[in-house]
Amino acid sequence: MRRPGLRPVFHAVILLLASGAALYAATHSYGRGFAQGGDSGATDGLSFPGVSAAVARGEPRALPLAAAPLTQASIATAPAEAASGLPDNEALRLAASRAAGEPLPPAAPTPTPPAEPPCDRTVSPLYCVYTVQPADTLSKIATQFGLKGSGTVPGYELLVQSNKPDIVSADDFIQPGQRLRVPLKNGIVHVVLTGETLSEIAAAFGVDTSAITDATNSLPASGVITIGQELLISEPARVPAPKLAAAPTPTATPSPEPTPTTVPGETPAATGSPAPTGTPRATRTPAAATATPRSRPSAFIWPATGPISSYFGPAHPLGIDIDLYANPNAPIVAAAAGTVTFAGGNPCCSYGLYVIVDHGNGYTTLYAHLSSINVSQGQRVTQGQLLGLGGRTGYATGNHLHFEVRYNDAVIDPLSVLP
Repeated sequence: MRRPGLRPVFHAVILLLASGAALYAATHSYGRGFAQGGDSGATDGLSFPGVSAAVARGEPRALPLAAAPLTQASIATAPAEAASGLPDNEALRLAASRAAGEPLPPAAPTPTPPAEPPCDRTVSPLYCVYTVQPADTLSKIATQFGLKGSGTVPGYELLVQSNKPDIVSADDFIQPGQRLRVPLKNGIVHVVLTGETLSEIAAAFGVDTSAITDATNSLPASGVITIGQELLISEPARVPAPKLAAAPTPTATPSPEPTPTTVPGETPAATGSPAPTGTPRATRTPAAATATPRSRPSAFIWPATGPISSYFGPAHPLGIDIDLYANPNAPIVAAAAGTVTFAGGNPCCSYGLYVIVDHGNGYTTLYAHLSSINVSQGQRVTQGQLLGLGGRTGYATGNHLHFEVRYNDAVIDPLSVLP
């Protein structure tokens, strides 16, 4: 019996090897010839389907058999398409479309960052004023305005520090209609309230003085800063801890009251020594009740009449609030004699309109949210003299007086010096 011959199998193997050799030659020799011919301007009229920019460079690459036929012109543009950053297959497809005269597909739209929400930029060159919307949070607002934070300071903390005393911490509740200062750079809006220097402020925020003296703050060549001035601290590395201090030990002789000077258009001094309604000391929180009254210059008096709505403490670490609902525009008087070191402010936010008085012996007082101011910077005032009228400028849920007392530039509980 005759066995089947191996001739058909042998012929099939030979055919397969020949096909593979031809395909290899097309991929390497001819592809490399195109790259060389392209450099010299001679391509010999050759055209191969599926040649990509990589193949034109002489790199081995599998050829997709279903690729669109390419002309010499399309081969010349394929490297340019690939150089644009497109994947090889996309560059080849666009090159083939160009060669065939087919319309190119529309380019994918470039994603654009979300637009910032409306924010009033007419108030200050350092910040805009944003009105809180429903469902807003400090983190959300910071993200919307690109406040990323720096160092150990997160973005939302930039808003906290820029809006004192309205906001004490990130846990504070903000409500629709509240207006916030949003820094126009990744930084903190700092208000000079005491005799700080540029170097002290820079050290407190962990920055170089150049972060304060750059063109943003438009400081004079001398670099002198004044009480009440607003500064934008760029890229703060940290936020300063509150300066807290106890009142000094009693002294035998209080500082004398200065003789008031006459200022044109000045409102006469208020008469009497106003005291809060009721007995606020009896309703003080346990933390406040531990404060011991100390000596104070000329014995402080209450700057307004009304119940205390917010006591000094962790939730309200700068001072106390005296409610004025019974008399919304009550007269606000100097708690002690002294010199006005600041009278002004911005009714939009934060302290609103406010006055700072230096009483000597290290004491200063601050009176905020006024509806009007009756004194000017540099003016000497007597104890009980009218400083302005109560109100709700800045951020205030109702008419009240925000009252602060500092001793040697550190905050103290006002109840420790009030009668």
